[in-house]
Parts: sequence; C-alpha cells; structure tokens
Amino acid sequence: MADTKTPPQRLREPVSILMPVCNEAEVIEEVIEEWVGEVLRHLPAGSELVFDDGASTDGTRDILARMARQYPFLRVIDSPRDGFAASARRLYQTARCPLLFFTDSDGQYAASEFWKLADFISQYDVVHGAKRDRQDPLFRRVFSAAFNRIASLLFDQPYDDINSAFRLMRTGAIRKALERVSVMPTLFNAELLLRCLQENLTIRQVPVLHRRRRAGRSRGLPAHRYLLEGWWALKGLFKIKAA
Repeated sequence: MADTKTPPQRLREPVSILMPVCNEAEVIEEVIEEWVGEVLRHLPAGSELVFDDGASTDGTRDILARMARQYPFLRVIDSPRDGFAASARRLYQTARCPLLFFTDSDGQYAASEFWKLADFISQYDVVHGAKRDRQDPLFRRVFSAAFNRIASLLFDQPYDDINSAFRLMRTGAIRKALERVSVMPTLFNAELLLRCLQENLTIRQVPVLHRRRRAGRSRGLPAHRYLLEGWWALKGLFKIKAA
C-alpha cells in the first residue's frame, strides 16, 4: 500500500469509487494499490471501490478477483463487452454510497488529485476534474479542444474538458441527469455534465493532473474513427441542446 500523508480534510459521507475496466492487466494492480493507499484508507466506513469488467481476456479479471479477497470493500461486476456507456451506467446503478466518484482504471489520473475535488463537494452537487497538461496523442487533444469549444458555444458553459473521467458527485443530485443520458454513448461523461447543467445542478471545476499511460495501449478511440465519432458527437450536442 502506498505511503501517504493524511489528506487535508476528511469526508463525512462514504464514497462509491467507480471504474470501468477492460484488459488492463499490466496496470490494474498498481492502480488499485494507489487508490487504496491515497484515498480509500482515508474514507468513511462503507466506502467502496467498484469495477465493471467488460469481459477482459488478458487476466484482468483474475487480478480483480484476487484483490477483492484482499480488500473487502472492492467489488467487481462481471459484464459483457457492451461499450463504455453501458459499463458506466451499470456502475452508477450499482453504487451504494451517497457520494459517487467516477474515473478511468488506466492510471493516467493520479489518485491523490481526488482530494482537490473533495474540498468542494460539501458546497456543490458535482465537482468536475478537468485535465491539465493532457498527456494524450495530438489527434485526441485536437479533437477534444474542438469538441469542447463547440459545446461551450452551444451551451454557454464555462467548463473545460467536459468528457473528463474524474468527477465527484452527490448521488441524489445527479439521478435525474443520469436518466436523461441517452444520445452520446462514446462521450457518456460529456453528456452527463451537460445534462447536469440542464438540471441546474451546481458544478465546480477543478484542474487535475493527467499522466502518460504506465503500460499497455489506450482503450480510447483509434485515430481512424475520430471523424465518424466526431460527426456523431456533433449531432449528439444538438440533440441535447434541443431537449
């Protein structure tokens, strides 16, 4: 377990930390140990770490099963490989705690950055972690910048990196917004933030560290699919705007 100082403040309510995962055997044990050491050991009783495993074939599932025996607060949903949106929705639906934290399982987000968001959750419904100095290939950064600019113009909203997967939320507050997420399966996180805006939830943005992948290849979209997915994302933005 990682050695870390006690965070500047402790949360009073338990947290469900939610992570979709598929074929991350090279990094998943290190990711779990980081989150346990930096975050879970400081959270209230009843907090949990929940993975939705999308039919991993590289040994990820076996590692998760072993880690679940070591850490009783770790749960694994054994699921088919049916896409990011379906995985995210299952995680939200199975969460047991009054606070939800959603992130990726590839280790590109530093667990310690969680406490930057925790500082604000008593005052807001959603605390959105926007990546700073994004460590992704150029074509992804360009697509993200264009997408965020269009979303900002359409919705007159001030948030950056709206599809970022680093977000602390109040379970009760986001329930209606989650029910409305339906038109952007590839960009589930972006649509959820926009639906939260439509529900007039209070949102605070916090910049968070983004790291290079430690091992393995990215599970994000390959370059050749970005034009098509970009078109669908643009149509999705207009559908949300019309709702």
